[in-house]
Amino acid sequence: MSRHGMSEKLEHAVYYVLSAVLVLYIAVEIIELIYQFGKALIATNENSQRLLITKEQTALVLPVFFNILIAIELKETLSNYIKEQKIKVQSILLIGLMAMGRKLLVLDIGHADGLSNIGFAAIILALSLGYYLVKKID
Repeated sequence: MSRHGMSEKLEHAVYYVLSAVLVLYIAVEIIELIYQFGKALIATNENSQRLLITKEQTALVLPVFFNILIAIELKETLSNYIKEQKIKVQSILLIGLMAMGRKLLVLDIGHADGLSNIGFAAIILALSLGYYLVKKID
């Protein structure tokens, strides 16, 4: 068997292992999302100005939702790599933007230092510009 054939088989094996782990992770996160959302709906909080879910409860639910979206996009990126033997830069930039969106949801911007906020803004701007340029070229 040639080196290329062994390398390709190894790639496929790694793909299947990573895919299985991602699918399992997505299933666990869906269970977590249902649990957190259900818990938020059942809990009563008279001090809240919101009808059903407080801002604190939303802060627990939304990051889990983003984790699921990121994992699905990673799975799709892996699938495309195995099929086409190339990684789409647009997908990687989109995953980065989703990850930064998730980070902003859990970050308490008021208590973060100014340099961190500037860094987050720079990363988001760079990812957005890159995504725009790649999308424009396609």
